[in-house]
Amino acid sequence: AGYFEDAVDSTLFLDEIGELPLELQAKLLRVLENGEYQRVGETQSRVSNARIVAATNRDLRSEVRHNRFRADLYHRLSVFTIEVPALRELGDDKLLLLDHFRDFYARQIGAQPVELDAEAIRLWVQYPFPGNVRELRNVMIRLCTKYAGTRITPSLLQAEFD
Repeated sequence: AGYFEDAVDSTLFLDEIGELPLELQAKLLRVLENGEYQRVGETQSRVSNARIVAATNRDLRSEVRHNRFRADLYHRLSVFTIEVPALRELGDDKLLLLDHFRDFYARQIGAQPVELDAEAIRLWVQYPFPGNVRELRNVMIRLCTKYAGTRITPSLLQAEFD
């Protein structure tokens, strides 16, 4: 069984849809249009009623304009769009993520959480996190692992950014 068959009466998450090659986009479009698909090597059609949630870090409108993404697939997928800004645009929201991941990973390893001093907090908020939430999470994992229960200074934090 494939993903569409496994996702009967549920939701199928398609991550990085913008990376899908054009030849596969046509096949995906067919499934989205009428639910029909075929297992590899079979001639019998099957039907899926899975709901689709797709994600990408690409601007699909631009990809359509440059003929790198099918317009018909784009319109089929873009029924309801949620744009999530890059972490560098979120300012103080990075502190909410800091609190969440700090508490989560401290509990996970059974250690006291780290605390950032005032200057380290300013550095945290100013840092652009080019790797987005994955980078932020990994920095916090390293801090929790290396410095459990410690007050983090800007020099300790900067070393994790480099």
